[in-house]
Amino acid sequence: MLKSIRVALWGLVLVTVAVVSGVYVGQTFFSDGRNALGTSGLGAALARSQYEEAGGPFTLIGLDGRTVTRDDLKGKPLALFFGFTHCPDVCPTAMLEASNWLDALGDDADKLTVAFVSVDPARDTPELLKHYLGAFDTRIVGLTADDEATIAKVAERYKVRFEKVPLANGSYTMNHTADTLLFDADGNYVDFIAYLAPNIRANETVFEAENTRTLEKLRALIAS
Repeated sequence: MLKSIRVALWGLVLVTVAVVSGVYVGQTFFSDGRNALGTSGLGAALARSQYEEAGGPFTLIGLDGRTVTRDDLKGKPLALFFGFTHCPDVCPTAMLEASNWLDALGDDADKLTVAFVSVDPARDTPELLKHYLGAFDTRIVGLTADDEATIAKVAERYKVRFEKVPLANGSYTMNHTADTLLFDADGNYVDFIAYLAPNIRANETVFEAENTRTLEKLRALIAS
């Protein structure tokens, strides 16, 4: 309950700032698999294939300011999400869900690494990222960089997209891929968890079915 309250307050602050500033809050690059229950077999296969070659080395910065490489995260399956702390809705929702996954996995949560890579390193310092992720779950690994070029190389290797969108007030927001990518303990891409569109979330039955499917994916990944 307290976790949900903290997350809601964080989101409220960001949305309030957006409304007051009259800003554009950005676009999410949804996968074609976001409506997984309603896709054809071919459509689902195409959605899965978009990340098939995702993965590779990286050198980023962790929440303690120290270097973190891709090899440092091997040994456990990885659920990887790209986002930014000034995101008003998608990223808080995704991180709350990731926290709920870890809770639902129980003792098996220790066998999975969940990581958040910032696509906005200019603002997302290790300190800010630590504060942000602490509102959701301290088990989530936060990663950022010293410059956008570094993140752009990682994003290219991991088949995700992001772009900076200037705002009328002189600030900016970020459009970005919203899916969570899944890798096995050796770093090989396995699958992804689609970020669900609002119309799917509004249907409680469909949303619960998708959540069950997600937990099944994670348990299978951990067991593999």
